Amino acid sequence: MGDPEFHLSRRSVALVLGLSASPARAALRPCPAPRVLFVCPAGTVKSAIAREMLKRGAAARGLAVQVRSRGVHPEDHLSPGLAARLAAEGIDPRAEPVRSLRPQDPAAADIVIAFDEAAQAPGLERARIWDTPSWNGDYDHALPAMVSRTNALLDELAARPCPPR
Repeated sequence: MGDPEFHLSRRSVALVLGLSASPARAALRPCPAPRVLFVCPAGTVKSAIAREMLKRGAAARGLAVQVRSRGVHPEDHLSPGLAARLAAEGIDPRAEPVRSLRPQDPAAADIVIAFDEAAQAPGLERARIWDTPSWNGDYDHALPAMVSRTNALLDELAARPCPPR
């Protein structure tokens, strides 16, 4: 049967492979992906850009995250000039259709972030408020501000422990 010093029981093999129902096995289960909701007044600029930047950053870091964006009163505020500058950065805020904020959206998210007066919308009382410059009016300040905010959020998500099941 081979060298007794290297003989492993079925139980030992199962434990090494994580096949038991032990607490150690439970700790190895992947965490559920956190759900992040971005909301801005129109849903076509700040929240959509934040969504795309967070998705791209999470993919680059290998983080699982569910990201949604909504508008309180959807309206296209993405100017052609802004769309062109964002495209040069590899950001497409139109990658997903604009959607209206629904009452159930904030409750379905782990983290809710509101821009500008969207923070006053019903159901967003627990939202984090991100003040960032206007993308259409001050792109050169808006871009680094959003990069900084999304990177900080990615750091937070990466350090987040698994919630209890």
